[in-house]
Amino acid sequence: MARGWESKSVEDQMENARQQKKDASAHHAKPVHHSRHHENLVLARARLVKDLATTDNPRYKQFLEASLAEIDKQIAETE
Repeated sequence: MARGWESKSVEDQMENARQQKKDASAHHAKPVHHSRHHENLVLARARLVKDLATTDNPRYKQFLEASLAEIDKQIAETE
């Protein structure tokens, strides 16, 4: 009988350890996702600036300027 209680206690301890690891990894995953998202926005902005500098089409320039404004807004929100 004591052996059954002992194994249950060990099982509970192992489950608690797994849950703590899971909670810790979830806590650290959010900043990584946030920084990647911010990094992607900065890269997209750089591409838009480059395309804007090289195009002569006024309609495409207008589209790029609107896209650039939206990217700038999103970058400001992530900072």
